[in-house]
Amino acid sequence: MEATTKVFVTYHQMLVAEPGAEPPGSVRNGLTASVPGAAMIHTGVHTGFVEVTVRLAAEALDHVDGWEEEAEADLVTSTGEIYLMGVAEGASSTTLTPQGPGHYRMRVHARGRASGSGESYLIVVWPIELGADAVARYRPEPLPRSEIREWARERGLPFSERGRIAGGPGFHREGPAR
Repeated sequence: MEATTKVFVTYHQMLVAEPGAEPPGSVRNGLTASVPGAAMIHTGVHTGFVEVTVRLAAEALDHVDGWEEEAEADLVTSTGEIYLMGVAEGASSTTLTPQGPGHYRMRVHARGRASGSGESYLIVVWPIELGADAVARYRPEPLPRSEIREWARERGLPFSERGRIAGGPGFHREGPAR
């Protein structure tokens, strides 16, 4: 499904959120951030209309050319009712989470933010799975522990609770250095 609409933004913000949800306090990557139940999209225009196209997908899509900026955020909904809305206006009538409660991924594409004219957005949302099944999507099977330890040892990274690799620098048989 794909639909295009105009959204009235205020204070450089539009929301993708459950009605009444509190949005994130800041947007560190400059474009979008999320907390459970809400995501905020930082716009170039302070107050006014921006054009937004929403595309709902069954899975992650390839990146779309022709956009100046792009960022992703997780959407977590316990109600299954996340909508696109301006900060000072009501929610759109189309839910962005049609498969109900769960975890989704949102990719925001933007252009025209710096120029202040012709500002537009493409928001792509798709459901994601978490847990053991999700790992299988990216790798046929998990790495054996010995490979994980070897990878960490090669990079000098801790992989124990005490923050030391057994037998590595700073490790003492009677316990970690204090």
